[in-house]
Amino acid sequence: MGIAELETVVRLGLAMVIVVYDDEAHGGEMHRFAGHRLDTVTFPPADLAAIARGHGCAAVTVTALPDLDGVAAWLDGPRDRPLLVHAKITRDGGSWWLEEAAKTP
Repeated sequence: MGIAELETVVRLGLAMVIVVYDDEAHGGEMHRFAGHRLDTVTFPPADLAAIARGHGCAAVTVTALPDLDGVAAWLDGPRDRPLLVHAKITRDGGSWWLEEAAKTP
């Protein structure tokens, strides 16, 4: 849940895959703020894979199916450090369950 965990899994040499689904927004709040300014719950693109590499992780950014080749390469390799998968996703449509939850008082 926080960036400090990247240092921990690298230091421990855990062969862990960490997937970050990135829609450049706080997903649940997008529904709660519907009809209002969204600039407080959206943010500009960030290179989360580069941040993970800076902490010693292997990392790939995935925007299309061929980008998963980096995951396959990690699986075939020594797996001596964690892999962060920065999965860029769209905000279009959103999550139906977050939308339902936002309707609950």
